[in-house]
Amino acid sequence: MQANTDTTHALAKTAVLAATLTAFVAATYGFGVYLFATVVIEMKTALDFDYTTVGTITAAAQIGFLAFAFAGSLVSPLIGGGTLALLSVGLCGLCLFALAFSTSALQAGVLLTLLGGCSASVYVPLAEIVTMHVPQAYRARLLGLISSGTSYGVFANGLFVPYAVPHCGWRSVWIVSGSATVVLTLLAVFVFARYRLFGERSKPRSEAQRHRAVEAGGRSQLPVIWGIAFINGLTLLPYQTYLVPMIREELHHSIATAGHVWSLIGAIGMFAGFALGALADRIGVRRALLITFAFAIVAAALIWLPMGVAGLYLSAVLFGLSFYPIFGLVPAYMSKTLAPLALTKAFGIANVMVGIGGMLGNFAGGWAKAQLGSLTGVYAAIAALLCLQFALAYALRSDRSASTLPIGGSLARRP
Repeated sequence: MQANTDTTHALAKTAVLAATLTAFVAATYGFGVYLFATVVIEMKTALDFDYTTVGTITAAAQIGFLAFAFAGSLVSPLIGGGTLALLSVGLCGLCLFALAFSTSALQAGVLLTLLGGCSASVYVPLAEIVTMHVPQAYRARLLGLISSGTSYGVFANGLFVPYAVPHCGWRSVWIVSGSATVVLTLLAVFVFARYRLFGERSKPRSEAQRHRAVEAGGRSQLPVIWGIAFINGLTLLPYQTYLVPMIREELHHSIATAGHVWSLIGAIGMFAGFALGALADRIGVRRALLITFAFAIVAAALIWLPMGVAGLYLSAVLFGLSFYPIFGLVPAYMSKTLAPLALTKAFGIANVMVGIGGMLGNFAGGWAKAQLGSLTGVYAAIAALLCLQFALAYALRSDRSASTLPIGGSLARRP
């Protein structure tokens, strides 16, 4: 009877944390810069700035992401991952609400830079929280679900922005999103208090246990993991950035086709993270990573070697099945092979690597288009780099044979 009660409690706790943490990512990633993109024309007119300023603001948001990702990896061990995540979401809500009252491009830029930072600092401690509070049997699918949170936020944008802007103006969009995020923060306070996430810092039971955990996953694996994270940013972000221009300007398809391809990626992403995460819990995270990287390789190759509209749709499906799950599978692998004490800092650095890779990849793609007049070579390079990434993932140690800490509830088990 006691065992059944413990199991029910662990599953209930996992479900509540899944909903809360996924909502965190939906708010901090789905809103912010993503929401800015949907109302940028109205804001540009109202606040009197041009597209150069738009580019400056988005670049500043990326810098904010990098700065907060690094700072978050240092702060989280001091105040606890739960506290950091909650503070990040709270700050996100206040910045979203404040954007409704911005009167200049400078004010909007500062707030959007903070929002870019919040998206990083809320994500950095999530792997630690999941490792310490979720049974090992469910970690990969939960982190996969969390990684799909962005698609839920973007989906919400698509529902209310087309109605709100014509009827209530662009400022109402920020008021609604900010208010919703503040309410989410208040609800999360009760959830975190209920499960004692405030101020909790990862502490191994003994020094010997810490060394066993680190040896199991191996700090020697970290350069490979960080390399994978860097290539994630270097390839997957430019794939998205230049997809619509490639489809419309070089493959000469209509804006409707480009819109369908883009929507298909988002629709697939809404369930892909959880589905691939569940698969990872069954076959191992490393094997699931190899599958997602294989999907990404084919997705890029189908743009590089165009095969008509059907090829574009297939590329969208495969990219959706790879992009969203990858950002959950990487922390899932780290959670199974690193001690919690080392996890947050290592994952913070991984997020920095993603950000740096994304900046370099987008810059290189734009440079290639300007110099060569075509994006075909960009997608060829993306496919080639993804092949290198597949090789790096293949070199990783199997997480199914790693000895991990028995953390996360009564359902935790050794694979």
